[in-house]
Amino acid sequence: MGEDEAVKNYIIMDLEFNYPMTRYRSEENGIRLNQEIIEIGAVKLNERLEQTDSFCAFVRPSAYPKMNKDVEELTEITTDMIQAGKPFPEAVADFLEWCGEDPVFVTWSDNDIISLEDNMLYHGLEIEDLPRCFDIQLMFDDQVTQEGRDFALSYAMWKMDIKPAPSHDALNDAINTAEVMRHLDMSEGLEEYEV
Repeated sequence: MGEDEAVKNYIIMDLEFNYPMTRYRSEENGIRLNQEIIEIGAVKLNERLEQTDSFCAFVRPSAYPKMNKDVEELTEITTDMIQAGKPFPEAVADFLEWCGEDPVFVTWSDNDIISLEDNMLYHGLEIEDLPRCFDIQLMFDDQVTQEGRDFALSYAMWKMDIKPAPSHDALNDAINTAEVMRHLDMSEGLEEYEV
């Protein structure tokens, strides 16, 4: 991203997933789905990293419609909650429309963007027009720990003395990621942290 490419919207995105309860993996359009998106959470930041909006939606799963008990225990998301959500194609269309003009995605690790692409391809949706995505976890390691390994978002918040919003909720995890991002030196931009 050169200096002439202004970012209008940083979309700090977090996803929650459901996993199959057996070794079975649903397959559609050549994609074996290891984790199905059940919640999309995001905050929109302007160029000054000020929050201007938020997005949160449950997604009604089609591959793994019943909540895995381990995931339910961790996230407190129930089968009834996800069954009340929109089907994935509608939910992701709403999300991408909400992102607005010239967005870039920012995530904690590359897992969310890879899973978003897999879920879209599984449902026969195009991924070519997805915004560029940057991994703030890499920036945290580069600027703070310099250990060359992946750290949990909770560790980053502890290390930076940031009071977290409750975790394992997509919107709160997006808010927490945005807060870590604000504590990092963004002067050199995100270029070397692209997923």
